[in-house]
Order: sequence, then structure tokens, then C-alpha cells
Amino acid sequence: MKKSILATALLAAFAHAPASFATNWFQLQNNEQPGAAPYKFWGFIQPTYTHIESNTVTGIPATVVSPVNGANVAVPAGLRAYNGQTALFNLVGPDLEHSDQLQMFRARPGVRGVIPGTDEKINYFLLGEIGNNGLTRERPAVFSDATATFNHIPGARIRVGLGRLPLGEEAMQGVQLMDYINFTTVTEQLLNERFVEPYANASRTHAAVVGAPLAMSQLNGAFGGYRDVGVEVYDWFNRGRWEYAYAVMVSRANGTSFSDDLNPGNHDVTARVQAAYVFQGSGPKREDVTAYAWHQEGKRAFGGTDYARIREGVGAKYLRHGLRMSGEYIRAKGMIYVAPTPQFNDIGAPAFEPVDYVALDSSNKAEGYYLDVGWKFSPQWEVDLRYDELSKMTNSAYDERKTSTWTMGAQYFYSPKLRFVLNYEIRDIEVVHPEAQLTNGQKIQGTAAAAIGSSIGNRISAQLTWAF
Repeated sequence: MKKSILATALLAAFAHAPASFATNWFQLQNNEQPGAAPYKFWGFIQPTYTHIESNTVTGIPATVVSPVNGANVAVPAGLRAYNGQTALFNLVGPDLEHSDQLQMFRARPGVRGVIPGTDEKINYFLLGEIGNNGLTRERPAVFSDATATFNHIPGARIRVGLGRLPLGEEAMQGVQLMDYINFTTVTEQLLNERFVEPYANASRTHAAVVGAPLAMSQLNGAFGGYRDVGVEVYDWFNRGRWEYAYAVMVSRANGTSFSDDLNPGNHDVTARVQAAYVFQGSGPKREDVTAYAWHQEGKRAFGGTDYARIREGVGAKYLRHGLRMSGEYIRAKGMIYVAPTPQFNDIGAPAFEPVDYVALDSSNKAEGYYLDVGWKFSPQWEVDLRYDELSKMTNSAYDERKTSTWTMGAQYFYSPKLRFVLNYEIRDIEVVHPEAQLTNGQKIQGTAAAAIGSSIGNRISAQLTWAF
């Protein structure tokens, strides 16, 4: 599942890492090469332009035919008010104000090195974020990583602090190395955690919830960013051409926050194992086939009650002779962030007030996968194709929605420190069980959901990555 990593791109983005390192994320991100300096400044910026087809919603009718008695039933004014409005998925995040936007999406300066006087057995990794994304939704500058690694115990290196969780492949890799601009929907929505708290500021009418029990909530704090504060034990082992690696992390389940306010009294346990067969090479040029599995389990506090949250997945990746093939399956149980309902910015009365809904109980499920292929056909050019799919609330026919995306991409490596990426995404949202909208007597909301989902537009993005 590790993405295709061209030699020039990795040398640029990991100029601070040892040239002999293989594409092993535990090794690349957590450790330093022998003879490393006490400090090395590094970082990258990613200015990004995004354009989304700005399709407004026009299909919410004034009346629908009742499936019970055939009579015409008026659609509430709170729903009809959103006709002519642009849904949130057609606006550029994180601001969600425009369908076209040029922004400094990521800007991450950092420093890393070994602690003097420790015989190179202790190293550290610091990285900040001052770009415009989910990590900085509340503060303009934050730490995305702040860890120290202790390499004293053979077979059990120990990393402490704020760092990446040993989750799926997209979540673990450095974003400056991603072959695509945007994460897959399944990784972004199931693993990039949104922390929520009970909604307490209702000022007017909301759309009724008639499917699975969902809780009204509001976002609390920054997105998790696939990170947490905790202790990770990990290592890797080489046996001829085979390489084996493991990681187990116990963390506070608070994302990038060092406080305990988001999820008091709880913690997560996350583990990953992987095996790779190395065809040839080492460092960023290594060609291999890798398989891995991971599991995360913990609890989340909401309204005075703790709810189970489980995430897990399996995946594999092949990279050789410029060809990359990869895929990953991810599933979730409990504490599933559904979406704002309705999915719009608030336009005031008489429109229903948009509220973030979350499925709390472990009976609530979601699953998805992605398949990816890339081809480096010259030293400077690569083309990529990816399909990803996410089905949320698969336990409830009324609530289940499926999002699917085809992404076509091209990468141009201008120099070892400068890379351009262009992506075009064909996106779709489907009401999976339209018959459920009829049989439970709730045709009004079902009709509105289909009209809103059908307005989703395709997305084109361009990004420059400059490593320094």
C-alpha cells in the first residue's frame, strides 16, 4: 500500500533522512541515520488551487406523493429553502466558502536530529503547521509532530510524544510524498477523526432524524490528522530479502491536542504489522511488494457516556520497474461522524439549521476501499489512476450513502526539490437503498437527500510541493 516513491521526490522531501533507508515509514519518520547532526532544519510548502463544479441544488420539490395514501404532502420550507444553494461538498475546505480557491494548504517547517551525548540512541522530530487545513481550524500555528525516540532496547524502539498513528498506508505516509493531492474518501472520513461534543446551541428547527439513532453534535477542536499523543513501541527486522515490521501505540485519543479536554479519561490502542519482500535496491529507490494489517480500538466520551470506536484495515502494495499497484480495505464500527444535516452553510430562517450528526453506538458501521495504479514512464513524469469508495451507515438501509471517486493524476518532477501534481476527480454520491425512503413513510427526506447528493460536482486540483 505504500505509494509509488520516485527517487527524486523522496530525496527532496526526505533530504534530512539517511540515503540508505528503505521506504519503511517507521524507520524514515522516527529514526536518524548514523552520524546524524544534533539538528537539521527542513520542511515543505504546498500551495494548492482547487476548482469544483459549482452545481447548486435545484431538485427539492414543493410536494411529494405519500407512499402511505397517495396524497400530495408539502415538503417543509426548511428543506425547500436550500434550493439554489451550494452543498458543502462542492465548496473548498477547510473554509467551505468558495468553489474556487488558491491557498497555502500546507506549510510545515521542522527540525530533527540526535540528542548529543546519548551515543545516538535518542533522536527527536519536530514539525509545525501554519497552512490552512483541518489541523489549524482553531489556531493559526500548531505542532503536527513532536516526538523523541529511544533506541536502547533491541527489537523494541520506543517513541513518545505527538506523532503519527500506525494506521493505514495513506495515514502513515508523509503528505509531501503523496501521489495525489487529496486523500481517498474512506481514509479522510474514517481515519482523520473529527472530535465532537453534544450540540447545545439550537436556535431554530432541524430536519427530523428518522433512520438509525443519530446524535446532534458540534465539532470540537482540530481534526485528528492521523496523529495522537502517546507511546509507541516498534521495530523492523531483516531476513534476507524479507523485511518485517511492527508497531503498537497507546495514545490519549485527543488528536494533536496535548490536553485531555476532547476525550477525558479514555485512550486508544493502535497496532500494525507488515511484511515486505525486497526485489532490489534500498532507500527511496527500493522496489518491493508489501502486505500489512492494522487495528485501532478505544472509547470516546460524549454527553457523559463512553462509546466504543473501532477502526481496522488490510492492504498491499507492489512497486517495480516504475509500476505501482496498491489497494486497501478499511472498516469502522461506532463513533462515525455522519455529516452536517442538511449539508449546507447556514442561510438562516426559515431554512433548517445545519447540525453535525454522529452515530455513537458500535452497531453503526462503515466500510470502504481504494485501488491505485501509477506508472513512472520517464525520469520526470508519472501518471496515476485511483478509484475509492466509502459506504457509511451500512447497518441502516435508510441512512446508507455511498461515495465513489475516480481520480486521474499526473506528476511532474521539475527538480529534486520541486514537484507539480494535477488531479481530476469524478465524484458521485448515491442513496444506496431508495426503496427504504418509500417503505418507512419518510419519502420527503429521501427525495431531498437524493436531490442534494446528485448535485455533487467533479473537482480539479493543482498543487506545487517545494521541499527545503
